[in-house]
Amino acid sequence: MPELRLVVLALQDKLAYGPTFEAALASLYGGEVSAVSATETTQAPSQGPAQASNAAPTVPQAKDMNALIAEAGKDFADYQRLTAEGKLGEAGQKLDALKHVLDELNAHKK
Repeated sequence: MPELRLVVLALQDKLAYGPTFEAALASLYGGEVSAVSATETTQAPSQGPAQASNAAPTVPQAKDMNALIAEAGKDFADYQRLTAEGKLGEAGQKLDALKHVLDELNAHKK
């Protein structure tokens, strides 16, 4: 029996992997956001008050990214379940929902 052991995702020049689809998405999107927010937070006190106000929105954005990643993982799992059950119409709707969430993740990335 085939067994899924690793999920690999690519986005332009970035490559991420994880044991699940959600973990790979978190690595692709969430990992970089965490690194950027840590860098901005570290630099903010030395940059002055103008930069400090720019660093604050990064934390809610990271929460949004985590929520979107969780939603994408759920949509993907639902898509797989519906496909296995032969409910292709509903599976197509879940695939569209997944595409929408991935588009939102890409929009947050910019």
